[in-house]
Amino acid sequence: MPNLFIHNNPKYIVPNNKTNIETIILSQVNTQPTQPSSSDILSIFSLIIPIFVIGIFATVFGLFGFAIYKGISTAAYNKKQPIINREAKVVSKRQHVSGGAGDTSTSTHYYITFEFTDGSREEFALNSREYGLIAEGDTGTLHSQGTWYKEFKRHIN
Repeated sequence: MPNLFIHNNPKYIVPNNKTNIETIILSQVNTQPTQPSSSDILSIFSLIIPIFVIGIFATVFGLFGFAIYKGISTAAYNKKQPIINREAKVVSKRQHVSGGAGDTSTSTHYYITFEFTDGSREEFALNSREYGLIAEGDTGTLHSQGTWYKEFKRHIN
């Protein structure tokens, strides 16, 4: 009768001449650690690389999905808000320029900070035309809806 293997592990064998289970002595067949073969390494990489690539694609698509969701939810929130008319003073203007490295185009974003009669301040994004028509120190009525700038009507002194 051939040697029997325990748990399908060839390191431990049961000698075939023992009949009593209490007297079975386990002995190790191979005590030397083995190096992984090149086929083992390739099989590991063939599992890891697709998971890594899928993870990158999932992250990129997840970020795009989140950006779309955030834009839609902000627009929905602003649409639900009432249009508010408040007396305000322009306290600062700023521009943010991005891009322009090498041969790429640039984009400029325009912002104006308004101070209200209660002392609170809010900054709104505007288009370039509106930005150019408003100067620091101008006073007037600001029309806004949520975080959206609608219109600023200057008081002419």
